[in-house]
Amino acid sequence: MARAPSLGPRTATPDMVAAANPPEGYVPIQSNSAFGWENGPIFHKSDPERYLRGFRVAERHINAGGVCHGGMVMTFADVLLASAALKLVDPPMVTVRMTTDFIGPAYLGDWVEGEASAELMDDNLIAVRGDVRVGDRAVAAISGLFKKLNRRPDGK
Repeated sequence: MARAPSLGPRTATPDMVAAANPPEGYVPIQSNSAFGWENGPIFHKSDPERYLRGFRVAERHINAGGVCHGGMVMTFADVLLASAALKLVDPPMVTVRMTTDFIGPAYLGDWVEGEASAELMDDNLIAVRGDVRVGDRAVAAISGLFKKLNRRPDGK
């Protein structure tokens, strides 16, 4: 099966940013895939003490039960954890394992924020953990293991 052509890196448009209405200090991250583009925008906040990302729950993120779909929470968690791991290693890398413990819901219009930290381990493994919340209310506890890959001999 042929691979779909890459759409290339993109950043949220001003209209997308306005619709998401992120809190002060948050800027949109660059989306490097069609999947990320369709599920974003996701935002980053520079903070010397913490690694923060966030998104606004939109209608497209809501499940049949009226809350943010667990798949969106996990997508956000994977982006958050991988971004923290990239503070320690250069790409490429892959998610080896990710655990998401769902604690509470996020609702339409909520600002969902996550914080993560990473630790380099042996064998090019990076252990990452974090949390996802709406204000002071916990949404999920997350952890993951990522593996730094060697580039292929052809450079791809």
